[in-house]
Amino acid sequence: MKIKDAFWKAYKGMGRSISRYPLTVLFLIAVAVLNSFMIENPREDYARYLFTFLVGAMLSIVGQMVYERFFTQLNTRYLLMGGSALLTAGYYFAVGPQTQYNIAISVKTGVALFALMIAFIWIPSIKNIKVPFHRSFLSALKAFFTTVLFSAVLTAGISAIFYATDYLLFNVDYKILMHLMNIVASLFAPIYFLSMTPLYPGKREEMIPDEAWAKRGETLDRQFMVPRFLEVLISYIIIPLTAIYTLILVVYVVRNIAGEFWTDNLMEPLLVSYAIIVIIVYILACNLDNKFADLFRKIFPKILIPIVVFQTIASFLKIREMGVTHGRYYVILFGIFATIAGVIFSFMKPKHNGLIAIALLVLSAISIIPPIDAFTVSKNNQISFLEKKLMENDMLVDDAIVPKSDVSLSDKIVITKLASYIDNMGYNKEVAYLPNDFNVYSDFSDTYGFDMTYSETEYPQGEGEFVYLNWEANPVVGIAGFDVMLHQYLYYSEVETSTGETTDFEADGQQYQLEKRLEDSYYVLVLKDAAGEELLAYNTEELYDTIFEKSTTSGFDKGNLTVEDATITTENDRIRMTILVNSLERMPDFVGGDLYLFIEFK
Repeated sequence: MKIKDAFWKAYKGMGRSISRYPLTVLFLIAVAVLNSFMIENPREDYARYLFTFLVGAMLSIVGQMVYERFFTQLNTRYLLMGGSALLTAGYYFAVGPQTQYNIAISVKTGVALFALMIAFIWIPSIKNIKVPFHRSFLSALKAFFTTVLFSAVLTAGISAIFYATDYLLFNVDYKILMHLMNIVASLFAPIYFLSMTPLYPGKREEMIPDEAWAKRGETLDRQFMVPRFLEVLISYIIIPLTAIYTLILVVYVVRNIAGEFWTDNLMEPLLVSYAIIVIIVYILACNLDNKFADLFRKIFPKILIPIVVFQTIASFLKIREMGVTHGRYYVILFGIFATIAGVIFSFMKPKHNGLIAIALLVLSAISIIPPIDAFTVSKNNQISFLEKKLMENDMLVDDAIVPKSDVSLSDKIVITKLASYIDNMGYNKEVAYLPNDFNVYSDFSDTYGFDMTYSETEYPQGEGEFVYLNWEANPVVGIAGFDVMLHQYLYYSEVETSTGETTDFEADGQQYQLEKRLEDSYYVLVLKDAAGEELLAYNTEELYDTIFEKSTTSGFDKGNLTVEDATITTENDRIRMTILVNSLERMPDFVGGDLYLFIEFK
């Protein structure tokens, strides 16, 4: 009976959420329909519409929360819904038609959606002593994980039914399962999440006498109650682990504050992750009443401040090396936010935690609104930084790049990374001194005078070496005199390795076998006759060394091999084997190759 009641309660809650968020549900239906089109036509570009509907859904949710918190008249609700629809239309026209491969639009939209979610959590707590920010956050978090659990169970059940039908009864089109998963993700999950969002006290409730509000207050208290499992998890597992992690970070920072800390790129993601953990755990700990949570609230925000301040300074210092990219912009912006959060948590009471939401919303707006947004700033900075480096090396004359090979290794690395970033972000046309059809991978060497250089390792072109046969040149391969051709793949990795395999073939009525045997990091190609006698053995390490030595001494055209460059022959008194390299790749922990073997039996 309890299970039946729970399902009935969930069903009624979803029904109420549909009437509570009607415009949101319409946008979610549009998302589900659009996803169906994408399933049936995966090559079509629907990204612009998908982003628009998602933004519309979040705007309408925030509009409803504003209405519930501050207004009572129904006309105001309709005005807010209309405003949400107008803003959604404005977004549609602002992003333009190309969004599928536009990282700027994708990141900005993601930031906007995140900011709207924070606004959704924060609005009920504005000037509301009954619902402080940490309680609203807890409610949203509980709703999220409950939704994930229910959605996962529903997904597992649907998948089990689908595969059982497909295997045991009759074949079912796989797209049907994808359509069902679409309904769960696009409709069920968000509507169920909204159904778990309580009707927070707002302007309408402020006019209700305290006696009449008492029953609603009891419902909210249950909504804000911390489950025993979560209390134990936070107080006795997460907080102690965070304390140990903090100790390690503090010791590292103190020991390396005079040197390595400011240049260690690996520390940046660790410290950003640490700041995120501390902020979330602090907000959750504000809902707890025990010694562990109390100590965490008193101590950890004060530790957070110097750590994030140091990291933000280190990020600013790294700008001198490579300028400002959009990633670096967001790291610095997060450092500013984490510092503000640490100050608020350290010197203000928990009832003022909502101030961090204001800071997050302001910083999010700064990062997506031109001309101070992440992408405008990074674009201008990277183009200017590239121009500066070229001028320092006398490579920019009369608004034209002069190719130059005798550039320092450090400047080669910087120029390569700058040119790659500008090309990958689609900013080439905004650089006056670059050719109109410039492509960083095919035109870099001719334009700048040296090969792309990414690091100072033993592999001068970066973290590895790579060459391939230039099929666009329509190569002609002579096969006269050979008895058989075999196609072989070579693959070795420190993580995953093919230990060897054999290929049986026939030539002139005789049976032969090609064995691919791994020795160290390279394969040995062994030809055997039907009796298993070894006829020829060739260690492919010699192939790699020969090809890549040619690439550094004589130079290949941007990694392209001609047939002559790609051909290696080995022979003895019984067999001649010519190897045609289709591609070779060698990295510190990986060796790969694609070869054609032409074999002649003498």
